[in-house]
Amino acid sequence: MHTIIIGAGPAGLCAAYNLENHHIMVEKEKTVGGLGRSREVDFFLFDYAGHIFFSKDIYANNLFAELLKDNHHFQNRHAWIYSKEAYTRYPFQNNLFGLPEHVKNECINDFKEALENREAMMPINFQDWIEATFGIGISKHFMAPYNRKVWARPLTQLSFDWIKDRVKVPTLEEVIAGSRSSIADKYGPNSTFGYPLRGGCQSLMDAFLPHLKKTDLHLEKELWEVDTSNRSIKLSSGETMGYDFLLPSIPLPVLVKKIIDAPDEILAMADKLVHTSVHCVNIGIDREKLTDHNWIYYPEDDVVFQRLFIQSNASPYVCPEGESSITAEISHSPHKPIRTGNIIDEVIQGLLKVGMIDKEEEISVTDQLNIDYGYIVFDKNRTACVEGIRKYLRECNIIPIGRYGEWNYFNLDHAFLSGKTAAEMVNMEND
Repeated sequence: MHTIIIGAGPAGLCAAYNLENHHIMVEKEKTVGGLGRSREVDFFLFDYAGHIFFSKDIYANNLFAELLKDNHHFQNRHAWIYSKEAYTRYPFQNNLFGLPEHVKNECINDFKEALENREAMMPINFQDWIEATFGIGISKHFMAPYNRKVWARPLTQLSFDWIKDRVKVPTLEEVIAGSRSSIADKYGPNSTFGYPLRGGCQSLMDAFLPHLKKTDLHLEKELWEVDTSNRSIKLSSGETMGYDFLLPSIPLPVLVKKIIDAPDEILAMADKLVHTSVHCVNIGIDREKLTDHNWIYYPEDDVVFQRLFIQSNASPYVCPEGESSITAEISHSPHKPIRTGNIIDEVIQGLLKVGMIDKEEEISVTDQLNIDYGYIVFDKNRTACVEGIRKYLRECNIIPIGRYGEWNYFNLDHAFLSGKTAAEMVNMEND
């Protein structure tokens, strides 16, 4: 049977790694990696947004170690929030210490009220859920403004079923304790995370290649169309290939629109899927140690970015000796477009404002890239539309994989596992 993987990102590479029979993998870029790629700019190495590895899954952890061998290291998370001109530990709801007294008191009192009324609350959207879970104070001072920046749209448009297990809901005692002293919190699977020592995230993606003995890799070729009736695809090169199974990791709505015989109702479902784009500004800085933090969240609108990923704290080998590097992330959508014509200048002014740099002359390198499909938006239409599209695709022997193929909130380990699961399904059919 002929299996074709579309996209050599984390999910596609892991699918190829697990397929037992000979297969084809098609990638439109010059290198493998998808959004797990890295790019070199004047001896600085930047990932496509901040990528770290963490997982509770045994297979994913063993795979990470097997691929990178001694080219990786683990470290404890140092994540912080900058608001009210103060740094507080992540997560905000547990760490109010350092904020103005009136802000702390408001957050504590409103959290207590929300706790007392939680069982009676019936949230219908993400904004409601935040206020019902944490109270108006925590919502107002962090949760709502930060999430509006990330999702680039009103939070009333989002559902909340996806978030319940991803955000810590503290006890009242924990909120009070975190307001009185700075307490390191190890909540969440990313409290310890791994990263390649050398080569950035690209080295993890490249580490798959020696293992792909049964993979016929086609680079710089893009999926042009899918003909489900004849089980064939056409590439940008003009080639036509038949398939028994197709494993695409490209965005689900993009895939559906490439299917020349897709039913109208499936096309309508694809049109309802929503995403947020992320613009990344990469900056090299002529200073050895900017901060001890790994990443910092910025909920307030006085700076354009919502998060800084300190790339040089992930590994000291991603930039020249004596220098540092960061990636500023700015989400955007039609609801929240990029505000100015020169986003790099706006990021630099933000870095000066928050004290990350002292003067513009410290900057040695600037770079920018836009990730069109950044975050999958969970709204009222997502679940039904994804399920409907997936059912149709499965009948056509198409198994979408990865964050964008499955249209889900996936981290790197989830993408690996998505590719592995799809490969196992194909292997079973081939037995």
